[in-house]
Amino acid sequence: MHYLIDGHNLIGKIQDISLDDPNDEVELILRLKSWAAASPKRKVTVYFDGGLPGGVAHRLSTSDIKVIFAPEGKTADSLLIKRIRKLKNPPEYMLITSDQEIIAAAQKHHLPYLRSEAFASKMGKEKRERLAPLPSKTESDDPYLSQSEVAEWLELFGPEPDLSPRPKPAKRSQQKSFQPQKSKRRRSPQELKNAKNRLSDDEIAEWLDLFNKD
Repeated sequence: MHYLIDGHNLIGKIQDISLDDPNDEVELILRLKSWAAASPKRKVTVYFDGGLPGGVAHRLSTSDIKVIFAPEGKTADSLLIKRIRKLKNPPEYMLITSDQEIIAAAQKHHLPYLRSEAFASKMGKEKRERLAPLPSKTESDDPYLSQSEVAEWLELFGPEPDLSPRPKPAKRSQQKSFQPQKSKRRRSPQELKNAKNRLSDDEIAEWLDLFNKD
């Protein structure tokens, strides 16, 4: 955005700059330089009355700000109105003045404008914000979550996975393979009698009892 500024009109709306100060123009330019430096999109052309011989003040101008003094017999207002009438792309410009005659010319050519008092307030606010100290850390800056916030996250994403190392399973002792025992062949009563000399009376009675039940 390119700002066309009615210089002395703006100085009259800034509380700590006086039009009676012989260096009032320099004071304003220094503030405008700081304000324009805050954004690469800001370009400024400032018009002042009473220049001798008039024209562009190269010593006060920079790449972002052009300072123009009205020559003898002309005023800053007339230079501004002339510039407004020649603009080919008015929406890319912004007029800064509280002079009603210049505002009327801007409205006629569809040029956006901002009154000097509003612009002065805006410029002062930006300066205060740049110079304001950084806020101290508060409890709200604490990175730790409250219990309710933790519960909410667990509900959304599930419990935190257990990444602790798990104990390795113990090795199973080698077990002997099960082998079924061969069933003993039942001996006949005659065989039991023949084995009488090797068996006791109780053992013989037990075997006879088993065979008699078959």
